[in-house]
Amino acid sequence: MPVAPGWGSWSFDPVLWIVLAAAVTWYVSMMRRVRRRTGKAVGAGHWLPYFSGIAVLFIALGSPIDVIGDSWLLMAHMIQHVLIADIAPPLLILGLRAPVLPLGMPRAALRWFAHRGWIGRVWGVATNPWVALPAWFAATIFWAIPAVFDFTAQHAALHVVEHVTLFYTGMALWWLIITPLPTERRDPGMVRLAYLGFSRLASAAVCLPLTWLGTSLYSLYATGPHAYG
Repeated sequence: MPVAPGWGSWSFDPVLWIVLAAAVTWYVSMMRRVRRRTGKAVGAGHWLPYFSGIAVLFIALGSPIDVIGDSWLLMAHMIQHVLIADIAPPLLILGLRAPVLPLGMPRAALRWFAHRGWIGRVWGVATNPWVALPAWFAATIFWAIPAVFDFTAQHAALHVVEHVTLFYTGMALWWLIITPLPTERRDPGMVRLAYLGFSRLASAAVCLPLTWLGTSLYSLYATGPHAYG
């Protein structure tokens, strides 16, 4: 029988470290550019949420939660999904809201992003409410299907796809709610509140039945060794 990983089993995936380091470096460069253009430093109300979001992603993907959640402890795997899809995205977007994103990007890059280049057009479609909300709901439901969940946990490449999908849909949802670019379409406050309410109700529809069921629907975890009590 394989030995269960302990709570000190941190993973040091070089790809994760490179991606997170690049995200931190990019944000620091934007902070410096904002300071040059405005004469004012970016306040803690921006950089603290952003770096907290980076820390949340590191905890979700580099801490023992990732190792233990793979096939040992269902709760750890579920917590990982919440961190990736529901906690990190709003923190990152709060850190990117104006003036950081509009003033922190090079002007050429901002032109490409602001619905003029293909990147901006793609992101504009991805964050359209008629795309983002159904995509978020579909990802929330699909990856929670027991057979899909168990199969994905046992296949590393598909597991990465799952995490990327959850992160993208989380970013798109919270982009609609927070709207970090002042020049973008901005739905009225009540509409954005409705987006938030829809997402919470949809999450509850998935999570509450799983929480109160007396038996586990996920055979990979139900039949596995119960090494954590």
